[in-house]
Amino acid sequence: MHKSYFHGSATNAFLRLSTIAGVLGLSSIGQAWAHARPETQSPVAGAVVSAPHEVRITYNEALEPAFSSLVVSNAQGKQVNGAKAEVDATTHKTMRVALPILPSGEYQVKWVAVADDGHRTQGSYKFTVK
Repeated sequence: MHKSYFHGSATNAFLRLSTIAGVLGLSSIGQAWAHARPETQSPVAGAVVSAPHEVRITYNEALEPAFSSLVVSNAQGKQVNGAKAEVDATTHKTMRVALPILPSGEYQVKWVAVADDGHRTQGSYKFTVK
Protein backbone atom coordinates (compact mmCIF):
# COMPACT_ATOMS: atom_id res chain seq x y z
CA MET A 1 0.00 0.00 0.00
CA HIS A 2 2.86 2.35 0.77
CA LYS A 3 4.36 1.76 -2.68
CA SER A 4 1.01 2.54 -4.32
CA TYR A 5 0.68 5.80 -2.35
CA PHE A 6 4.15 6.93 -3.40
CA HIS A 7 3.46 6.04 -7.02
CA GLY A 8 0.22 8.06 -6.97
CA SER A 9 1.98 11.10 -5.50
CA ALA A 10 4.74 10.89 -8.07
CA THR A 11 2.15 10.59 -10.86
CA ASN A 12 0.23 13.61 -9.55
CA ALA A 13 3.42 15.64 -9.28
CA PHE A 14 4.38 14.66 -12.82
CA LEU A 15 0.94 15.64 -14.14
CA ARG A 16 1.10 19.01 -12.37
CA LEU A 17 4.57 19.72 -13.80
CA SER A 18 3.46 18.61 -17.28
CA THR A 19 0.45 20.94 -17.12
CA ILE A 20 2.60 23.88 -16.02
CA ALA A 21 5.16 23.19 -18.75
CA GLY A 22 2.38 22.97 -21.34
CA VAL A 23 0.86 26.29 -20.31
CA LEU A 24 4.26 27.98 -20.39
CA GLY A 25 4.99 26.45 -23.78
CA LEU A 26 1.72 27.69 -25.26
CA SER A 27 2.30 31.22 -23.99
CA SER A 28 5.75 31.33 -25.59
CA ILE A 29 4.34 30.05 -28.88
CA GLY A 30 1.98 33.03 -28.94
CA GLN A 31 4.95 35.34 -28.58
CA ALA A 32 7.03 33.51 -31.16
CA TRP A 33 4.27 33.80 -33.77
CA ALA A 34 3.55 37.50 -33.17
CA HIS A 35 3.02 39.73 -36.20
CA ALA A 36 3.40 43.49 -36.47
CA ARG A 37 -0.02 45.11 -36.86
CA PRO A 38 -0.82 48.83 -37.10
CA GLU A 39 -2.00 50.45 -33.87
CA THR A 40 -2.28 54.04 -35.11
CA GLN A 41 -2.13 55.69 -38.52
CA SER A 42 -1.78 59.30 -39.59
CA PRO A 43 -3.67 60.17 -41.67
CA VAL A 44 -6.17 57.49 -40.70
CA ALA A 45 -7.90 55.23 -43.20
CA GLY A 46 -10.72 57.01 -45.03
CA ALA A 47 -9.79 60.44 -43.69
CA VAL A 48 -10.30 63.65 -45.66
CA VAL A 49 -7.41 65.92 -44.71
CA SER A 50 -5.43 68.98 -45.71
CA ALA A 51 -2.18 67.97 -47.42
CA PRO A 52 -0.20 65.98 -44.81
CA HIS A 53 3.59 66.34 -44.56
CA GLU A 54 4.07 62.65 -43.80
CA VAL A 55 2.38 59.31 -43.38
CA ARG A 56 3.09 57.68 -40.02
CA ILE A 57 2.07 54.23 -38.78
CA THR A 58 2.83 52.90 -35.30
CA TYR A 59 2.85 49.11 -34.88
CA ASN A 60 2.34 46.81 -31.90
CA GLU A 61 5.72 45.10 -32.49
CA ALA A 62 9.23 46.35 -33.19
CA LEU A 63 10.09 46.40 -36.91
CA GLU A 64 13.12 45.33 -38.88
CA PRO A 65 13.89 48.56 -40.83
CA ALA A 66 15.79 46.89 -43.69
CA PHE A 67 12.73 44.86 -44.73
CA SER A 68 9.81 47.17 -43.86
CA SER A 69 8.39 49.74 -46.29
CA LEU A 70 5.76 52.43 -46.69
CA VAL A 71 4.70 53.73 -50.12
CA VAL A 72 2.10 56.40 -50.93
CA SER A 73 0.57 56.47 -54.43
CA ASN A 74 -1.88 58.80 -56.15
CA ALA A 75 -5.15 57.73 -57.82
CA GLN A 76 -3.25 56.84 -61.00
CA GLY A 77 -1.00 54.47 -59.06
CA LYS A 78 2.11 56.68 -59.28
CA GLN A 79 4.28 56.71 -56.16
CA VAL A 80 4.32 60.23 -54.68
CA ASN A 81 6.88 59.83 -51.89
CA GLY A 82 10.44 60.29 -53.10
CA ALA A 83 12.03 59.47 -49.79
CA LYS A 84 12.32 55.97 -48.34
CA ALA A 85 10.34 55.19 -45.20
CA GLU A 86 12.21 55.40 -41.90
CA VAL A 87 11.68 53.38 -38.73
CA ASP A 88 12.02 55.19 -35.40
CA ALA A 89 15.49 54.39 -34.02
CA THR A 90 14.36 54.41 -30.39
CA THR A 91 11.23 52.22 -30.23
CA HIS A 92 11.47 50.58 -33.68
CA LYS A 93 7.66 50.62 -33.74
CA THR A 94 6.87 53.74 -35.80
CA MET A 95 7.46 53.92 -39.54
CA ARG A 96 7.06 57.21 -41.38
CA VAL A 97 7.64 58.62 -44.83
CA ALA A 98 7.90 62.28 -45.80
CA LEU A 99 5.53 63.59 -48.46
CA PRO A 100 5.79 66.44 -50.95
CA ILE A 101 2.92 68.93 -51.12
CA LEU A 102 0.04 66.79 -52.35
CA PRO A 103 -2.66 68.16 -54.64
CA SER A 104 -6.31 67.33 -53.95
CA GLY A 105 -7.24 63.74 -54.65
CA GLU A 106 -7.28 60.20 -53.33
CA TYR A 107 -4.08 58.49 -52.14
CA GLN A 108 -3.27 54.93 -51.22
CA VAL A 109 -0.84 53.89 -48.51
CA LYS A 110 0.75 50.45 -48.92
CA TRP A 111 2.83 49.11 -46.05
CA VAL A 112 4.97 46.08 -45.40
CA ALA A 113 6.00 45.42 -41.82
CA VAL A 114 8.59 42.81 -40.94
CA ALA A 115 8.76 42.25 -37.20
CA ASP A 116 12.02 41.61 -35.36
CA ASP A 117 11.07 37.91 -35.29
CA GLY A 118 10.99 37.87 -39.11
CA HIS A 119 7.24 37.57 -39.62
CA ARG A 120 5.89 39.73 -42.46
CA THR A 121 2.53 41.50 -42.61
CA GLN A 122 1.23 43.93 -45.18
CA GLY A 123 -1.77 46.08 -45.86
CA SER A 124 -3.10 49.21 -47.47
CA TYR A 125 -5.62 51.95 -46.94
CA LYS A 126 -6.75 55.16 -48.62
CA PHE A 127 -7.13 58.78 -47.58
CA THR A 128 -8.21 61.89 -49.46
CA VAL A 129 -6.59 65.32 -49.66
CA LYS A 130 -9.23 68.06 -49.90
